Amino acid sequence: MTIDWSIIFDNPTHTFVIAEAGSNWKIGTYDEDVKQAKELIHTAAKYGADAIKFQTYRSEKVYAKNAGKSKYLKNQGIDTNINEIFDKFSMPYKMIPELSDFCKKENINFMSTPFSVEDAKQIDQFVAIHKVASYEINHIRLLEFLATTGKPILLSTGASTYDEIDFAVKLLQKKNVKKIGILQCTAKYPADIKILNLNVISNFKKKYQLPVGFSDHSLDPIIGPIMAVGLGATFIEKHFTLNKNLPGPDHSFALEPNDLELMIKTIRDADLAKGSGKKEILKDEQELHRFATRSIQAIKSIKKGDIFQEGINFEILRPGEQIRGLDARFLAKIEGKKALNDIDVGNGITDSI
Repeated sequence: MTIDWSIIFDNPTHTFVIAEAGSNWKIGTYDEDVKQAKELIHTAAKYGADAIKFQTYRSEKVYAKNAGKSKYLKNQGIDTNINEIFDKFSMPYKMIPELSDFCKKENINFMSTPFSVEDAKQIDQFVAIHKVASYEINHIRLLEFLATTGKPILLSTGASTYDEIDFAVKLLQKKNVKKIGILQCTAKYPADIKILNLNVISNFKKKYQLPVGFSDHSLDPIIGPIMAVGLGATFIEKHFTLNKNLPGPDHSFALEPNDLELMIKTIRDADLAKGSGKKEILKDEQELHRFATRSIQAIKSIKKGDIFQEGINFEILRPGEQIRGLDARFLAKIEGKKALNDIDVGNGITDSI
């Protein structure tokens, strides 16, 4: 699929939805994993996501040896060394082209987040946009390499400060990256609604003058994404799974297919509701604008030469099906003037009468 980049970065009427598969493709043997990944791709495409995103990493390029256990994973019942977890859920490089080809058949964009320069080199030929994970925002070598690809780059900003975001943005801009997007993100899995901090989206737009999005780790399929769209987000990222009860670190806070469908439908409706931003009388408003907006109407028969007097022979009224008079804003043009023609009761008074 050929991406129209204006849809992502320049078109406020279309929110770019990234269905984040994360590690939710991993269920067993290589063949089982491929089948699961393809079912995730099919599901994301079926419900209207613009892209599906996986992750590409190797444990030895992410964590130090014997890095220990994560408390958040322990809370999910995963009491395993983080190095072992990353080894287990590391997508084989040979799977990437097969999934990319399947995405083309399903008419959805293939994305994968690289966690190292080596990973980025493996995925670069298969993606049209690069995504930097929150914990990689200070990964100088990765940012430098991604800048050389000439492709748009999305930066997640979970657990980061303005200083850290400034560093990444300035580095990419110095390397002449033409398209950069910033995603508000709360690095908690799942993230409670009260810590989404979505007002950051407006601040990002003002501070960086760049497109802004939202990477959502909350459980609710509607509140975070719709609030983000309302605040100006032009891309939304959300984890999804085929079944929340499957084993693995990313299933518990991910949307199941029905909620993914609901989220995307709601986002598309929100896109329609935003409109053009130009305040004008819409075609659908024209009939009632003429029928119900106040105008200057005769409350008794007026003869040629009579003096127009508010409350005596005219009032500011809604005209309905009567001849519409001058808009009520222009009362001063009528008050105290002489009628140039006879006017039947109910009809409007205009400056041409």
